[in-house]
Amino acid sequence: MEQVMPPAAGPQAETETVGSLRGLVDVFYRPTELFQGVRNRPRVLIPLLALLIVVAVFFLALGDMLVQMQLEMPQVRNQLELQGMWPPGEQIRTVMKIQTLAGGTLAMVLGPLLTALLALFFGNFVMAGNARFKQVWSVMLYGAFLYAVGMLVLIPLALAKGSVMVSLSLAALVPNLGPQHVLYVALSKVGVFNIWEIIVVGIGLSIIYDMPRNKGYLLSVLSVGLLSILHIVVTAIGQILM
Repeated sequence: MEQVMPPAAGPQAETETVGSLRGLVDVFYRPTELFQGVRNRPRVLIPLLALLIVVAVFFLALGDMLVQMQLEMPQVRNQLELQGMWPPGEQIRTVMKIQTLAGGTLAMVLGPLLTALLALFFGNFVMAGNARFKQVWSVMLYGAFLYAVGMLVLIPLALAKGSVMVSLSLAALVPNLGPQHVLYVALSKVGVFNIWEIIVVGIGLSIIYDMPRNKGYLLSVLSVGLLSILHIVVTAIGQILM
């Protein structure tokens, strides 16, 4: 009796990988087609790895400038002075650079996870929709990747200016306030890639949930936008306590 061998999984896996990689481009100009595919086959690994790489490149390229910006903050200087580490040596700067890289990358990776949980709550329970976590998470990862590419655009601008206080948002109007000021943080949320991310995520959620586009945008604001509002609130509290 002949033994029937199952078909090899190689070609299918290769197709999935190619589709996921193509999605990193499609999210910029063909989000509808991308998320129609994501609805049937959610893709997580490739956009997650791409997000990690892009964010790591940003922090590695501007790590020294980011550390210098932190050292210019009064609260950081006071803390180092109390610990007897002022002026900071090269070792302290290296440690701060590693912490900035690790912390910034972790925050960017956790962001899509948190927004996916928010969208799942509002979409499935409040709006009575039906979507799986992996589908929503995939949408958020592609949206976060789009935003992260916007961070790469800032690298040549920062290097040319010699400062990380550059922005493609309304925060460019108040560069002297710094990221510890609530007004700067609030204005930084009104930027090209912030709005683009919310629109793209809204398109994706409307497709995943099979709902009208305007409800998808609302769901995007309730998830991605709510996380931005939380950032503003935390900054405001920190500014009051300073």
